[in-house]
Amino acid sequence: MNQASNSYQQIFFDRLSRQFASRSQLVQEVAKVLHVGRDAVYRRLRGDTALTADELMLLADVFKVQTESGHLRKDRVPTLRYPESRNFVKNEFDHFIQLMKGLNEMKKLPGARADLATPELPMYYEMSTPMLRSFKIFMYGITTWNLKKWKHRNFSPDLISPPLHDIVHQVIRGHYTVPARELWSVGILDVTLRQINYLAQVGRFENTEHLYQLFDELFTIVDHLEQMVRTGKRFPLGETPTDDSPAFRVYHNELSNTNNIILVNSEVRSYLFTTLVTPNYIATSDPELYNEARQWFDNLIEHGSALHSEAGKYAAQYFGYLRSQIKQHRERIMISQQVF
Repeated sequence: MNQASNSYQQIFFDRLSRQFASRSQLVQEVAKVLHVGRDAVYRRLRGDTALTADELMLLADVFKVQTESGHLRKDRVPTLRYPESRNFVKNEFDHFIQLMKGLNEMKKLPGARADLATPELPMYYEMSTPMLRSFKIFMYGITTWNLKKWKHRNFSPDLISPPLHDIVHQVIRGHYTVPARELWSVGILDVTLRQINYLAQVGRFENTEHLYQLFDELFTIVDHLEQMVRTGKRFPLGETPTDDSPAFRVYHNELSNTNNIILVNSEVRSYLFTTLVTPNYIATSDPELYNEARQWFDNLIEHGSALHSEAGKYAAQYFGYLRSQIKQHRERIMISQQVF
């Protein structure tokens, strides 16, 4: 850290320290906001470690500390940021390692709960089964992540290593530990079904049996989603809910048109995550952006239809439609393969 930055960081902490009765209290509160240990805070106080721009903005927002210009941070332009860097995905592991880090940080937040609005099946449901997990990772690899080693390969689950399956499995289980409200569209299976259909048409399945296993697993996932909706509990596929399972509420709004938005709420801090070139994402803790997204989400929930144990016929129709989509795509592919 250069001398000018060090000097300003000291000035910033001097201003911040005036709000606390002791240095120990300052360290405790800063550690809570930044989600770091006390030693990490002391290194920043001494100037051994530089505050990042995000950390400075966050502390200024939370404690209303004046910046160098003399204005409160509430006057700044709201910002969104990449979790680490724009190009942090260099192989099939990077994205999920980053998700694991974020999930571990979220677990530290007291009273954490999540709200999700999505036009497609959330990753932590879609990757609950081994073949579909392998397929989606492969699709992200040849599209969003542009992994050259898979560009001209046919799909095979053998491309996905056991260590990667283990990491993704941990990420999935972690999501089931947090209470959630979710807003689904009627087309949550559309993207995945189109991807399966396309690869089948261009002959990029190494083994046809893998193709039909994908449809079987989609049926299994839809059954699990319906079970969670009807019990009002979140729990991993293959398990049963308990009294301690996190609460789960799902809504359907036919007017919603959105990319993936996740709102993480806690007693300490709230965050907004949104996809940018799915499945990559950007994040912010900016109150203005968060509150705008919160109002939008709550409005859709208020005017949406709840899917739960008492929804009866409506819930049956919703999940019946999803199953009919899977069946139609499977039959269409079977007929086309018989013809050609």
